[in-house]
Formats: sequence, C-alpha cells, structure tokens
Amino acid sequence: MLRVEGVDAYYGLSHVLQGVSLTVEPGEAVALLGRNGAGKSTTLKTIMAVVRARRGRITWNGTDVTGLPPYRIVQLGIAYVPEERRIFPNLTVYENLKMARIHVDGGRRMDAYLGRVLELFPPLAQRLSNKGRNLSGGEQQMLTMARSLGTDPRLLLIDEPTEGLMPAYVSTISRTITEIQRQGVAVLLVEQNTRLALEATQRAYLIEKGVIKHEARAADLAADAETRHRYLGV
Repeated sequence: MLRVEGVDAYYGLSHVLQGVSLTVEPGEAVALLGRNGAGKSTTLKTIMAVVRARRGRITWNGTDVTGLPPYRIVQLGIAYVPEERRIFPNLTVYENLKMARIHVDGGRRMDAYLGRVLELFPPLAQRLSNKGRNLSGGEQQMLTMARSLGTDPRLLLIDEPTEGLMPAYVSTISRTITEIQRQGVAVLLVEQNTRLALEATQRAYLIEKGVIKHEARAADLAADAETRHRYLGV
C-alpha cells in the first residue's frame, strides 16, 4: 500500500534521510525504531510532504505521490498524528473533532465518527465541552489520535504517542493502536518505548543516522537482544 523507495531528505544542508526504503501493507502495523535523532520523525514528515523528499519516491497504492502537497496526501487516505499534538487549545474537544470532518462532509455528519472515536477513547466522552488547553497530556494525545481518524484514513502515521504520559495512559494508547489496526487501518508507528512498539506491531525497521539498518518481524526483534542493544541501546 505504501512504498518508500530510496528517499533522501534534508534540513537545510543537513542530510537527514539517506536512501530510506520501507513498505506498509494494507492493514499492517509497522514500527520504525531508532535512537534520538536517527530520522524517525523526519521519515513520517517526508511521507506527509511536510518535509520534501530531495531524491527517491513515495508511492501510495502504486501512484507516485512524492510531489503532492500535504492536504492531497490526507485526501488520498493517509493521516498523521504528530509528536507535538497540535490540538486547537481554544476549541472544545467536540469542535476539535468537528474540524477533522470539515473536508470530508463539512462537519455535518458527526454521529458515526463521534461514536467510533468515543468507543476508542472513552475518557473523551466526559470532556466534549472542555477546551483543548484544559485537557491533561494523556487526554490531549487521545484527542490528537481521535482527530486524525476524522478523515477516514487507511494508513495512520503515529509519532511518539506515549512520550511524557503517565503509565495508565501509555497502556490505553497501546490498546487503542491495536484496536485501530484490528478495524483495518494500517499503522506506521514511531515510538521510543520499544517493548510497546514491538507488542503493537507485526514488523519493524531499525534506522540509524538516516539509514535503514535492519528489518525483522516484531516478535523476532523482541527476542533478539543483541540487535536491539546495538541499534537501540535497550
């Protein structure tokens, strides 16, 4: 479904991604793991065209999407959960969710979408009238993920969803990623919590200094302490 082939990306003169190649199949959950600064988040941003690929190409269901603007990537069925969350702090939870539907149906048909995300994230049901700025970190992360589902994506790119969260919220986010995939949405997950990432996915890539160094089944990597230590330090 998604194919990244030999992609290079830069920040100014800094060559961040160097020939990155990876794939995600329909309905599959894939982890992208590496140390801080390895290029994980940049890979997701390059897929979304937030960072432009300088070389290589990105295809979606066989169509080259490398040069498309970010809003077209979303329209084609890819959604992005940024590490920074970027909710609208002055809008209520309901209004944040409605914003996700504007380009789908003008925000007019909310019932089915709202029912789905509140089933995935029950704590938000009690916060629909709360401003985004008044949510806890865990609730903001839930809102960010719920909002990303508003465009009915077939692939969800998730960047560090558990960073800075209390353990209770970490468990909730982990279960939700598994449930989202069970519903048929593919996932490409960047996550520093290696154990969580390998439990929530079927396959994993290891990236180091902008280069994909290793690919394995998640279960095999979980059992391979030597490789994890070499590339992840865990």
